[in-house]
Amino acid sequence: MKKWFAALLTLMLVLALAVPAMAEDTVALKIATWTSNESQLELLGSFVEEFAQLKGIGIDVTFESIDYNEYNTKLLLELQGSDAPDLYWVLETSAPAFIASGNLAKLNDALAAYDPDDISEGAFALWKDGEDVYAVPFSTSPFILIYNVDLFRQAGVKTPDELIAEDSWTWETFREISKQIKDATGVWGYQTVDGDGYNTRVLHNLLPIIRAFGGDAWDEDGNVLIDSEESVAAVQLFHDMVYVDGSVVPPGDESSFYTGAAAMTVGQISRLSNLDEVTWEWGICTLPGNSPVIGQAALGAFSGSKNVEIAAELAAYMTSESCAARIAGIWPPTRKAVLDSDDFLTSNSRIAPEQMKSAVAASIETGRVLPAHVLYPQIEVEAKIAYDKLWNANADVAAIMKDVADVYRSYLN
Repeated sequence: MKKWFAALLTLMLVLALAVPAMAEDTVALKIATWTSNESQLELLGSFVEEFAQLKGIGIDVTFESIDYNEYNTKLLLELQGSDAPDLYWVLETSAPAFIASGNLAKLNDALAAYDPDDISEGAFALWKDGEDVYAVPFSTSPFILIYNVDLFRQAGVKTPDELIAEDSWTWETFREISKQIKDATGVWGYQTVDGDGYNTRVLHNLLPIIRAFGGDAWDEDGNVLIDSEESVAAVQLFHDMVYVDGSVVPPGDESSFYTGAAAMTVGQISRLSNLDEVTWEWGICTLPGNSPVIGQAALGAFSGSKNVEIAAELAAYMTSESCAARIAGIWPPTRKAVLDSDDFLTSNSRIAPEQMKSAVAASIETGRVLPAHVLYPQIEVEAKIAYDKLWNANADVAAIMKDVADVYRSYLN
């Protein structure tokens, strides 16, 4: 009896000691993103599970989906509070600001096990300070044109791909076909990116036109070009499409390309899931003028996380070649081994390999990211006040672009 009681006490002591140890082996992590797509979050969650198995620990992960339009503002507030995410996505325009803030942990050691040399140097440019890596880009996704083939046929208008074959795919011909479709069908010719080209996506909307005309927001030396003759002419073209031609979904109108209410829109391949239920034929191609904007996103670890080492290692794992290959059909990779593979061309079941090559891969080669700056959040807020003046029929485009340029120069010079 005494032996049995002693054994029981020993077992109870072992269990008592084991419970805290087991609890310590489970880590709670929160990851902030701007996607709310369930299948995408499920895929990202599977990467977390794989990493947990490799480490021999349990991870209780929570994904926080923050609306893109308020992402930076809300994320910065959270990072100053008690419920900050342990890992988070970072927009390319905010890269210098987040690095300067000290909120991103260095990832050099964590990334060493996952062949950092495979990540193209150009893709890494925004996310390093000297030799130190502060976030790893997982997506270099160009904005492409998505169009409703049925509406083009109904209007008797050449499709973008036909115009590309004729070497006449310009913003001027884009304007022409947009008006022809509107006049022939009564359907809007074009909807801006995510329907938000007058608000938080104003540069995604205007810069492809501006750069095709030979302008820009500012160059690498900090010279402001947004009020140049070329930039003004590009913005004037878009303004005329809205207020003279009446071919573009105007500000305040919620008509959506994805419901068939517009013939064309701009988006990334991650948006193509919105077309799964449509009954009409659609196509994709490069933007007119061949100067697309590339949306780049990176994953970083919060330097103030109580689990910062695990968070840094998870960020490195989730951007590894293995994971990059599995998200390539949603977020085009920055890893050369994946981007250069035939598997990349077949990574999205919604589009044919030749479309992936001619529209997506080609746009990655010719596109550029939005301009970035350490004070970009402030620049964006102040410039928006000036950009907002564009959206009325009587706007003096040249004068307004001068106002935008004044904001840019006040920060860059």
